[in-house]
Amino acid sequence: MKMRVIVRVLGLVVASQTLLLQPFAVTGFGVAVGGGVIASSSSSSSSYFGRRSSNSRSSKSFTIGAVASAGETIECSSASSLPVVSHDVPPSWDELSNALAKALADNKNEQEEPTALLTLFRDTNAWCPFCERVWVALRVKGIPYKEQLVSLQNKPEWYKAMVPTTLVPAVLFHGDLYNNNSDEKRNERKIVWESLDVMKALDKEFPNHGPQLLIMDDDNNDEYSPAFKQAMELADSMNSAGFAFIYSSRNETISDAEQETSKQNFVQELDNLDEALANAVGGPFRLGKDFTGLDAIIVPTLERWRYQLPITIGMDILENRPHLQAWFDAMDSFSPYSDRVAGDAYSWTATQAMFSRYFGGGEDKPEVAKAIELSETLSQQMTSSFADAVVVDVDGTFALEAASKLISNYEAVVNDCTNAEPKSQKDVQRGTDSKAADLVLRYVASILLSPNPSQEAAEAPLVVLDSDSSGTTATQDAALAARTVAARLCVPRDMGAPAAKLFRKVLATVANRLENSK
Repeated sequence: MKMRVIVRVLGLVVASQTLLLQPFAVTGFGVAVGGGVIASSSSSSSSYFGRRSSNSRSSKSFTIGAVASAGETIECSSASSLPVVSHDVPPSWDELSNALAKALADNKNEQEEPTALLTLFRDTNAWCPFCERVWVALRVKGIPYKEQLVSLQNKPEWYKAMVPTTLVPAVLFHGDLYNNNSDEKRNERKIVWESLDVMKALDKEFPNHGPQLLIMDDDNNDEYSPAFKQAMELADSMNSAGFAFIYSSRNETISDAEQETSKQNFVQELDNLDEALANAVGGPFRLGKDFTGLDAIIVPTLERWRYQLPITIGMDILENRPHLQAWFDAMDSFSPYSDRVAGDAYSWTATQAMFSRYFGGGEDKPEVAKAIELSETLSQQMTSSFADAVVVDVDGTFALEAASKLISNYEAVVNDCTNAEPKSQKDVQRGTDSKAADLVLRYVASILLSPNPSQEAAEAPLVVLDSDSSGTTATQDAALAARTVAARLCVPRDMGAPAAKLFRKVLATVANRLENSK
């Protein structure tokens, strides 16, 4: 049975539908090539989980949690939780779905839900850097929007007919646009593609939603300001140098001397960025104290380099670059980015093995084999610390985000974590007992809907499972299923980093307790 659940999360519509795995594509749940298991691919999924801009035309605000540093107290609470249930017999998925709907309704903001003003079309995997630019820009400006995911390997005909380039991202403006800076509206539906063109259109059509993304010249509104233009040129130069160096290692016609020159060019560009950040008056963002479109433009590539270059080429872009580190610190605490758009260290590390296999030029190459082995080793090491994560989720937003994805995709989750022939992350061990997996995931879902998921995961009475005829205990298989789901979870494709961090913590804590139970 497939289940479609439509719920409203803090006034934001979330629609999810379970679908089957497809080769080299994400289609609702699971990924055939590397990492992640709980993506939703619906015809019109939610606008975002996160804080809207306080000066948004139709804004509404709500408090969100933040990732805590080590040693901080975990504070998690949900406005509504499940009724008292027998822990050794977790609620059914229907009961969980009803409890989730009640929790979400109770947690809904009192203000009226705003009407979506546009639709963002982006890639299913959330790996497209140009989509990421627009995604974070929309969240920064606080524009209510719908979202539709497009498979890059199997683009629908209607999308190719709508967008001349057939590429993502694209944004459909629904109408009700504003003339200049006035309150006068005009009804005009239009489609805009290319990330920079979309950002320009957002500034033009929604001048009263959030900050201006692209800083234009005071005397010529069709040109960037001198400072913005200079920063754009530096970003372009850095990207060009970075990709020239990274891909030079795959070109066997390039000499060692040429590759070293390419490396030094890249290093110099990174140093130039660090110096520019040092000179940004007021910091810590690219052009000063406030986030601008420049930060949205540079973060996708820098995020990937930050986590993946240490694996592929042994380069740490943050080494001896304190101002770049300070910029990342600012981005990591900037909720429009960090709560939903940002990838996390585990996901980028785990997916690098897949990237190396498919794009490295062959596993017979020593450097490719080394990158794959390092990726899988590091990601496996990271899973051992999932239970120790510290997450602050004051109003339960992150727990509800995780619970929503699990409950609305439970069939596919169970199938994935017990799949005997996985298409990706084959180094992650799967269980064989689907009943045990189903039972433990219902237990985990009930914990996510409790007032304090972290505490409940550690202290609530454990679900009871029986041994099967083969002698392998269902308890052990249930623990393995929980670990598999934690390892397969991919950020930001499946959910935001804070929600995933809490979800993995609960899964790992439950798995630890099951394995230690006798």
